[in-house]
Amino acid sequence: MTDKFDTTADASATGVGMTVVINGQTVPTSSVFDLKSTVSFGNSISPSSVSPVLKTDITVQLEPDFPFTLLAADFTINATDQTNSSNLRYLMPVSVDDTAKSFVAKFGGAWSGLYDISIRHAEYGLLETTTLVLNVSSEVESISRNTASIYGGALLTIVGTNYGSTYTDNPVQISYNGALGSTHCFV
Repeated sequence: MTDKFDTTADASATGVGMTVVINGQTVPTSSVFDLKSTVSFGNSISPSSVSPVLKTDITVQLEPDFPFTLLAADFTINATDQTNSSNLRYLMPVSVDDTAKSFVAKFGGAWSGLYDISIRHAEYGLLETTTLVLNVSSEVESISRNTASIYGGALLTIVGTNYGSTYTDNPVQISYNGALGSTHCFV
């Protein structure tokens, strides 16, 4: 599978001679390569912010004139952490809408951070996706009280983003004295 070509390559070049190097050895070949003169884009993802622990459906919108019929099996989607490229997540395409030129992929969660999205189509190759960034995070905006009995029993209301609708998807722990003293909460 090829990486991106140098931006100085002639985007409409046809019959470009190839040199193949495998493990430092140049392999003779008479094959030629044609570069496409157009670029296809992944236009948007929705939602653009997801929970680090919940499985989430991500809708990817391609440009309306994407030149191939959409089939889920034709797509490979990756999310790569911007600060640690070894933190890579694979998204599983689960459905497509060829009329709308969009597809849905399942994101299974990851470490919090910003992730660059990469989309590869079996026939087309890599799509331009530099504007597709997924924010993986949960945020606490407020907690309803900050004092309670040492014996517990206080009701806390936590307001934030990217929480699941099932209580077991949102574990809460209050830590004090560093990590030495921790209390698990019943959600």
